[in-house]
Amino acid sequence: MKRSFPILAGAGLLACSLTAAPPVSLFDGKTLDGWVQIPTNSWLVKDGAMASTGAGRGVIYTTNQYSRYRLMFTMRHVSGQPDHQACVLIFCTQPPQGEKGRDALAGIQFQVPNGGHWDYRPGHNNGGGSEFKTVPHEKFDPHEWCRVELLVDAKAGKARMAVAQPVGSKAVEVLEFDEPTAGKVGPLAWQMHNKGLFDEYKNVTIEVDPAEDELLTVK
Repeated sequence: MKRSFPILAGAGLLACSLTAAPPVSLFDGKTLDGWVQIPTNSWLVKDGAMASTGAGRGVIYTTNQYSRYRLMFTMRHVSGQPDHQACVLIFCTQPPQGEKGRDALAGIQFQVPNGGHWDYRPGHNNGGGSEFKTVPHEKFDPHEWCRVELLVDAKAGKARMAVAQPVGSKAVEVLEFDEPTAGKVGPLAWQMHNKGLFDEYKNVTIEVDPAEDELLTVK
């Protein structure tokens, strides 16, 4: 028997079956349609990639909201002054229209590619504890392109990340998160941790309600 869960997409509420739909692109390589950036003019499209401009601390987040999904993307950290790893935010709180919203969208941060982390939920704002589990792995070069897979389940409050470098090689799991009270339906985001950071993302796809509740790129 199929089960259905509500998934928010934009302003509408859709019923999504556990029968997986094909992955869809979140970035067309030409425009930032479907994304909102805070502050404005802090991201642009450069050579087919979403590129931060180093303008200041902020985020670029999806206009759609998601619950259970597999996110795939290719990324590299170009440079930083001061430096910080590139960051992805999940379980985010979407800001009211026209407002800045909470810092880092009050989300859970996964640092790519090497698996640092932070908990921006109200009352937390720290590196977390046992809810994060770093999986031992050889260190990746953040300045080289890598392929990242994130498997996220808001209902369970779980997420897992795997990284492949070079792109096309077999991935290894890097980081796990497990805290049921943290899970929430919301947008996903790239975070610019501070002014002076230059990160690039491309080939971004999402599979909503994936049929397999496992990381695929590690197989």
